[in-house]
Amino acid sequence: MAPPNIVVATKNINTDHTSESVSTKNVALDFTGKRLVDRPYDDKQLKEMFKRQDANGDGRLSREELKNAFASFGSFAPGWRAFRALRHADKNRNGYVDEDELDYVVKYAAKRGYKIK
Repeated sequence: MAPPNIVVATKNINTDHTSESVSTKNVALDFTGKRLVDRPYDDKQLKEMFKRQDANGDGRLSREELKNAFASFGSFAPGWRAFRALRHADKNRNGYVDEDELDYVVKYAAKRGYKIK
């Protein structure tokens, strides 16, 4: 039995519901054009997304930067997730997630099962 035909299509998405702002993202569609199930982020993707949230470029993540990261994943309660991630990962208790602590945050986020949408 042959696998279903899957295509990756570019879909224009108007994120703020105005006619001026349209972003583009790739979505996996089956042969009927129906969107396939979202897949979870892998550790490398999560780590990269957390690093992008380092707004001031100091090489560490504050609680606010973690909150922004979890919000970008679509978390229902990003402030709570940031608090819990910081408690889980901040081994030296300096109030930040340093580069050597980032893997703990990635593991924490991976367990939550955030998916690429």
